[in-house]
Amino acid sequence: MTSQRFGRRGFLAAAGALAATTAATTPVLAEGHGPSRGNRYDLQRRFVDWRFGMFLHFNMGTFHDAEWVDPNQDPMSFDPTDLDCGQWADAAAAAGMRFAVLTAKHHDGFCLWPTRYTDYNVMNSGHRHDVVRAYMAAFRARGVTPCLYFSIWDRTNGVGPAVWDEPADIDLDLVKGQLTELLTGYGRVPVLIFDGWAWHPSLGHHRVPFGEIRAHVAALQPDCLVLDLNGLTEPWDADLLFVEEPKGGVFCPSDNEYAASQGQTISPSGWFWHPSTPTALLTTEQIVDEHLAVLEPRYCTFILNCPPNPRGLLDPSVVATLHEVGERWSPDRSRPPLPPQPDQLVHPVTPVAATASSGSAALAIDGHSDFGWNGLADQTLWQAEGPRPQTLTLDLGRPYSGIDTLTYLPRQDAVTPYAYDFRTEGNITGYRVSASTDGVHFHELARGTWPGDNTLKRARFRAGRIRHLRLEVRSTVDDAPATVSELNCGGTDTRPRPAR
Repeated sequence: MTSQRFGRRGFLAAAGALAATTAATTPVLAEGHGPSRGNRYDLQRRFVDWRFGMFLHFNMGTFHDAEWVDPNQDPMSFDPTDLDCGQWADAAAAAGMRFAVLTAKHHDGFCLWPTRYTDYNVMNSGHRHDVVRAYMAAFRARGVTPCLYFSIWDRTNGVGPAVWDEPADIDLDLVKGQLTELLTGYGRVPVLIFDGWAWHPSLGHHRVPFGEIRAHVAALQPDCLVLDLNGLTEPWDADLLFVEEPKGGVFCPSDNEYAASQGQTISPSGWFWHPSTPTALLTTEQIVDEHLAVLEPRYCTFILNCPPNPRGLLDPSVVATLHEVGERWSPDRSRPPLPPQPDQLVHPVTPVAATASSGSAALAIDGHSDFGWNGLADQTLWQAEGPRPQTLTLDLGRPYSGIDTLTYLPRQDAVTPYAYDFRTEGNITGYRVSASTDGVHFHELARGTWPGDNTLKRARFRAGRIRHLRLEVRSTVDDAPATVSELNCGGTDTRPRPAR
């Protein structure tokens, strides 16, 4: 497989944008406050230095020959007769993998641990054992770091719709309660992968209070990196970039300098086990030469999915391939360290409303994940009308005293699909940010310029008492009406807290 470029989407672009912001901002920009709690560099560097890991899609789908299982399956159908997590871990260690990720809960909601929040779990199945605990113990015993995957969309237990496009309910207590069980009952979990919400038409950023969920994770395990399978081509609401290769053969870009990961399954049959899985595998050469060797200099950890079969074992062909990989591959210790990483918006705050000088302001905060696969973004853009200056104002619902960052996501649609030639007309290049507590009297926080490309933009400023945050558009690409895909804000140093 040949690698494909996304265009210039690496950290250098984001760093350049942030540098431009810093150079042109007013003196109230946050400077000299010491290391930000939003900077996760040491943890991100450790992750990319792992280089190679195992994804284990093992759940109800394993027993129903399905990628997405319908809700409310008979729990007794989950019945691995020979489950051996030690066999999985031995194969991972033999391949040189440093970590693994298990699907503790997929979209149907079946739980591989004895959660108290639903009966749809292993203790009511044909295998009445805590699979998460067995997995954790087996991988730790072999020196392979265990991590977890958790789907927010839960079709059985009322987190999102049971049918794809129905209106969604959100049982946030269940989400946070189950995360508490996983993050307090099994020791250190250095990476947690979320899925099943940002790209979902009935969920998204506004139906799911992801900032609150992320803050909950940080309170339980402060050093847990969050990776979100949301289709983004740079980190947004997450600590790590994720590239899902099966989505059109996308590959981490050659100029990437974000802490990144790329997921691919060892069998084109799918992420879960299917009858064809054992006979249709990537070759050792494809894994070593076309993935590990290509991704390693791009600071992109390769996560190879190896789905256990319904007996609870990796197929012999999978085990043999992993042993061959371990004999052929070793890490390149001469790779330079991960470059500096931007601060993460670890505590995003969702606006409750938005107003604009023209156009539909609601489209800038609708929570719709406007990042698309291969440039095929499903855009919901705020587009200004009339002459500048044009403004877009966020209402956070109440004053906060920990907001120090505004993030601007430009348009993400491509001129030609799959060409990574992104449209830029209307992208904001000159801006001014101001804040208010009453929505009437605003004071300036920052001003500056951004490159006109489609990378995520940040404006940093000193945290103060803020309820209303205003972006004033001063210039755009091609002098076209301003466009905004998503506008967000939050804190990088401390959790944004209600002002007294």
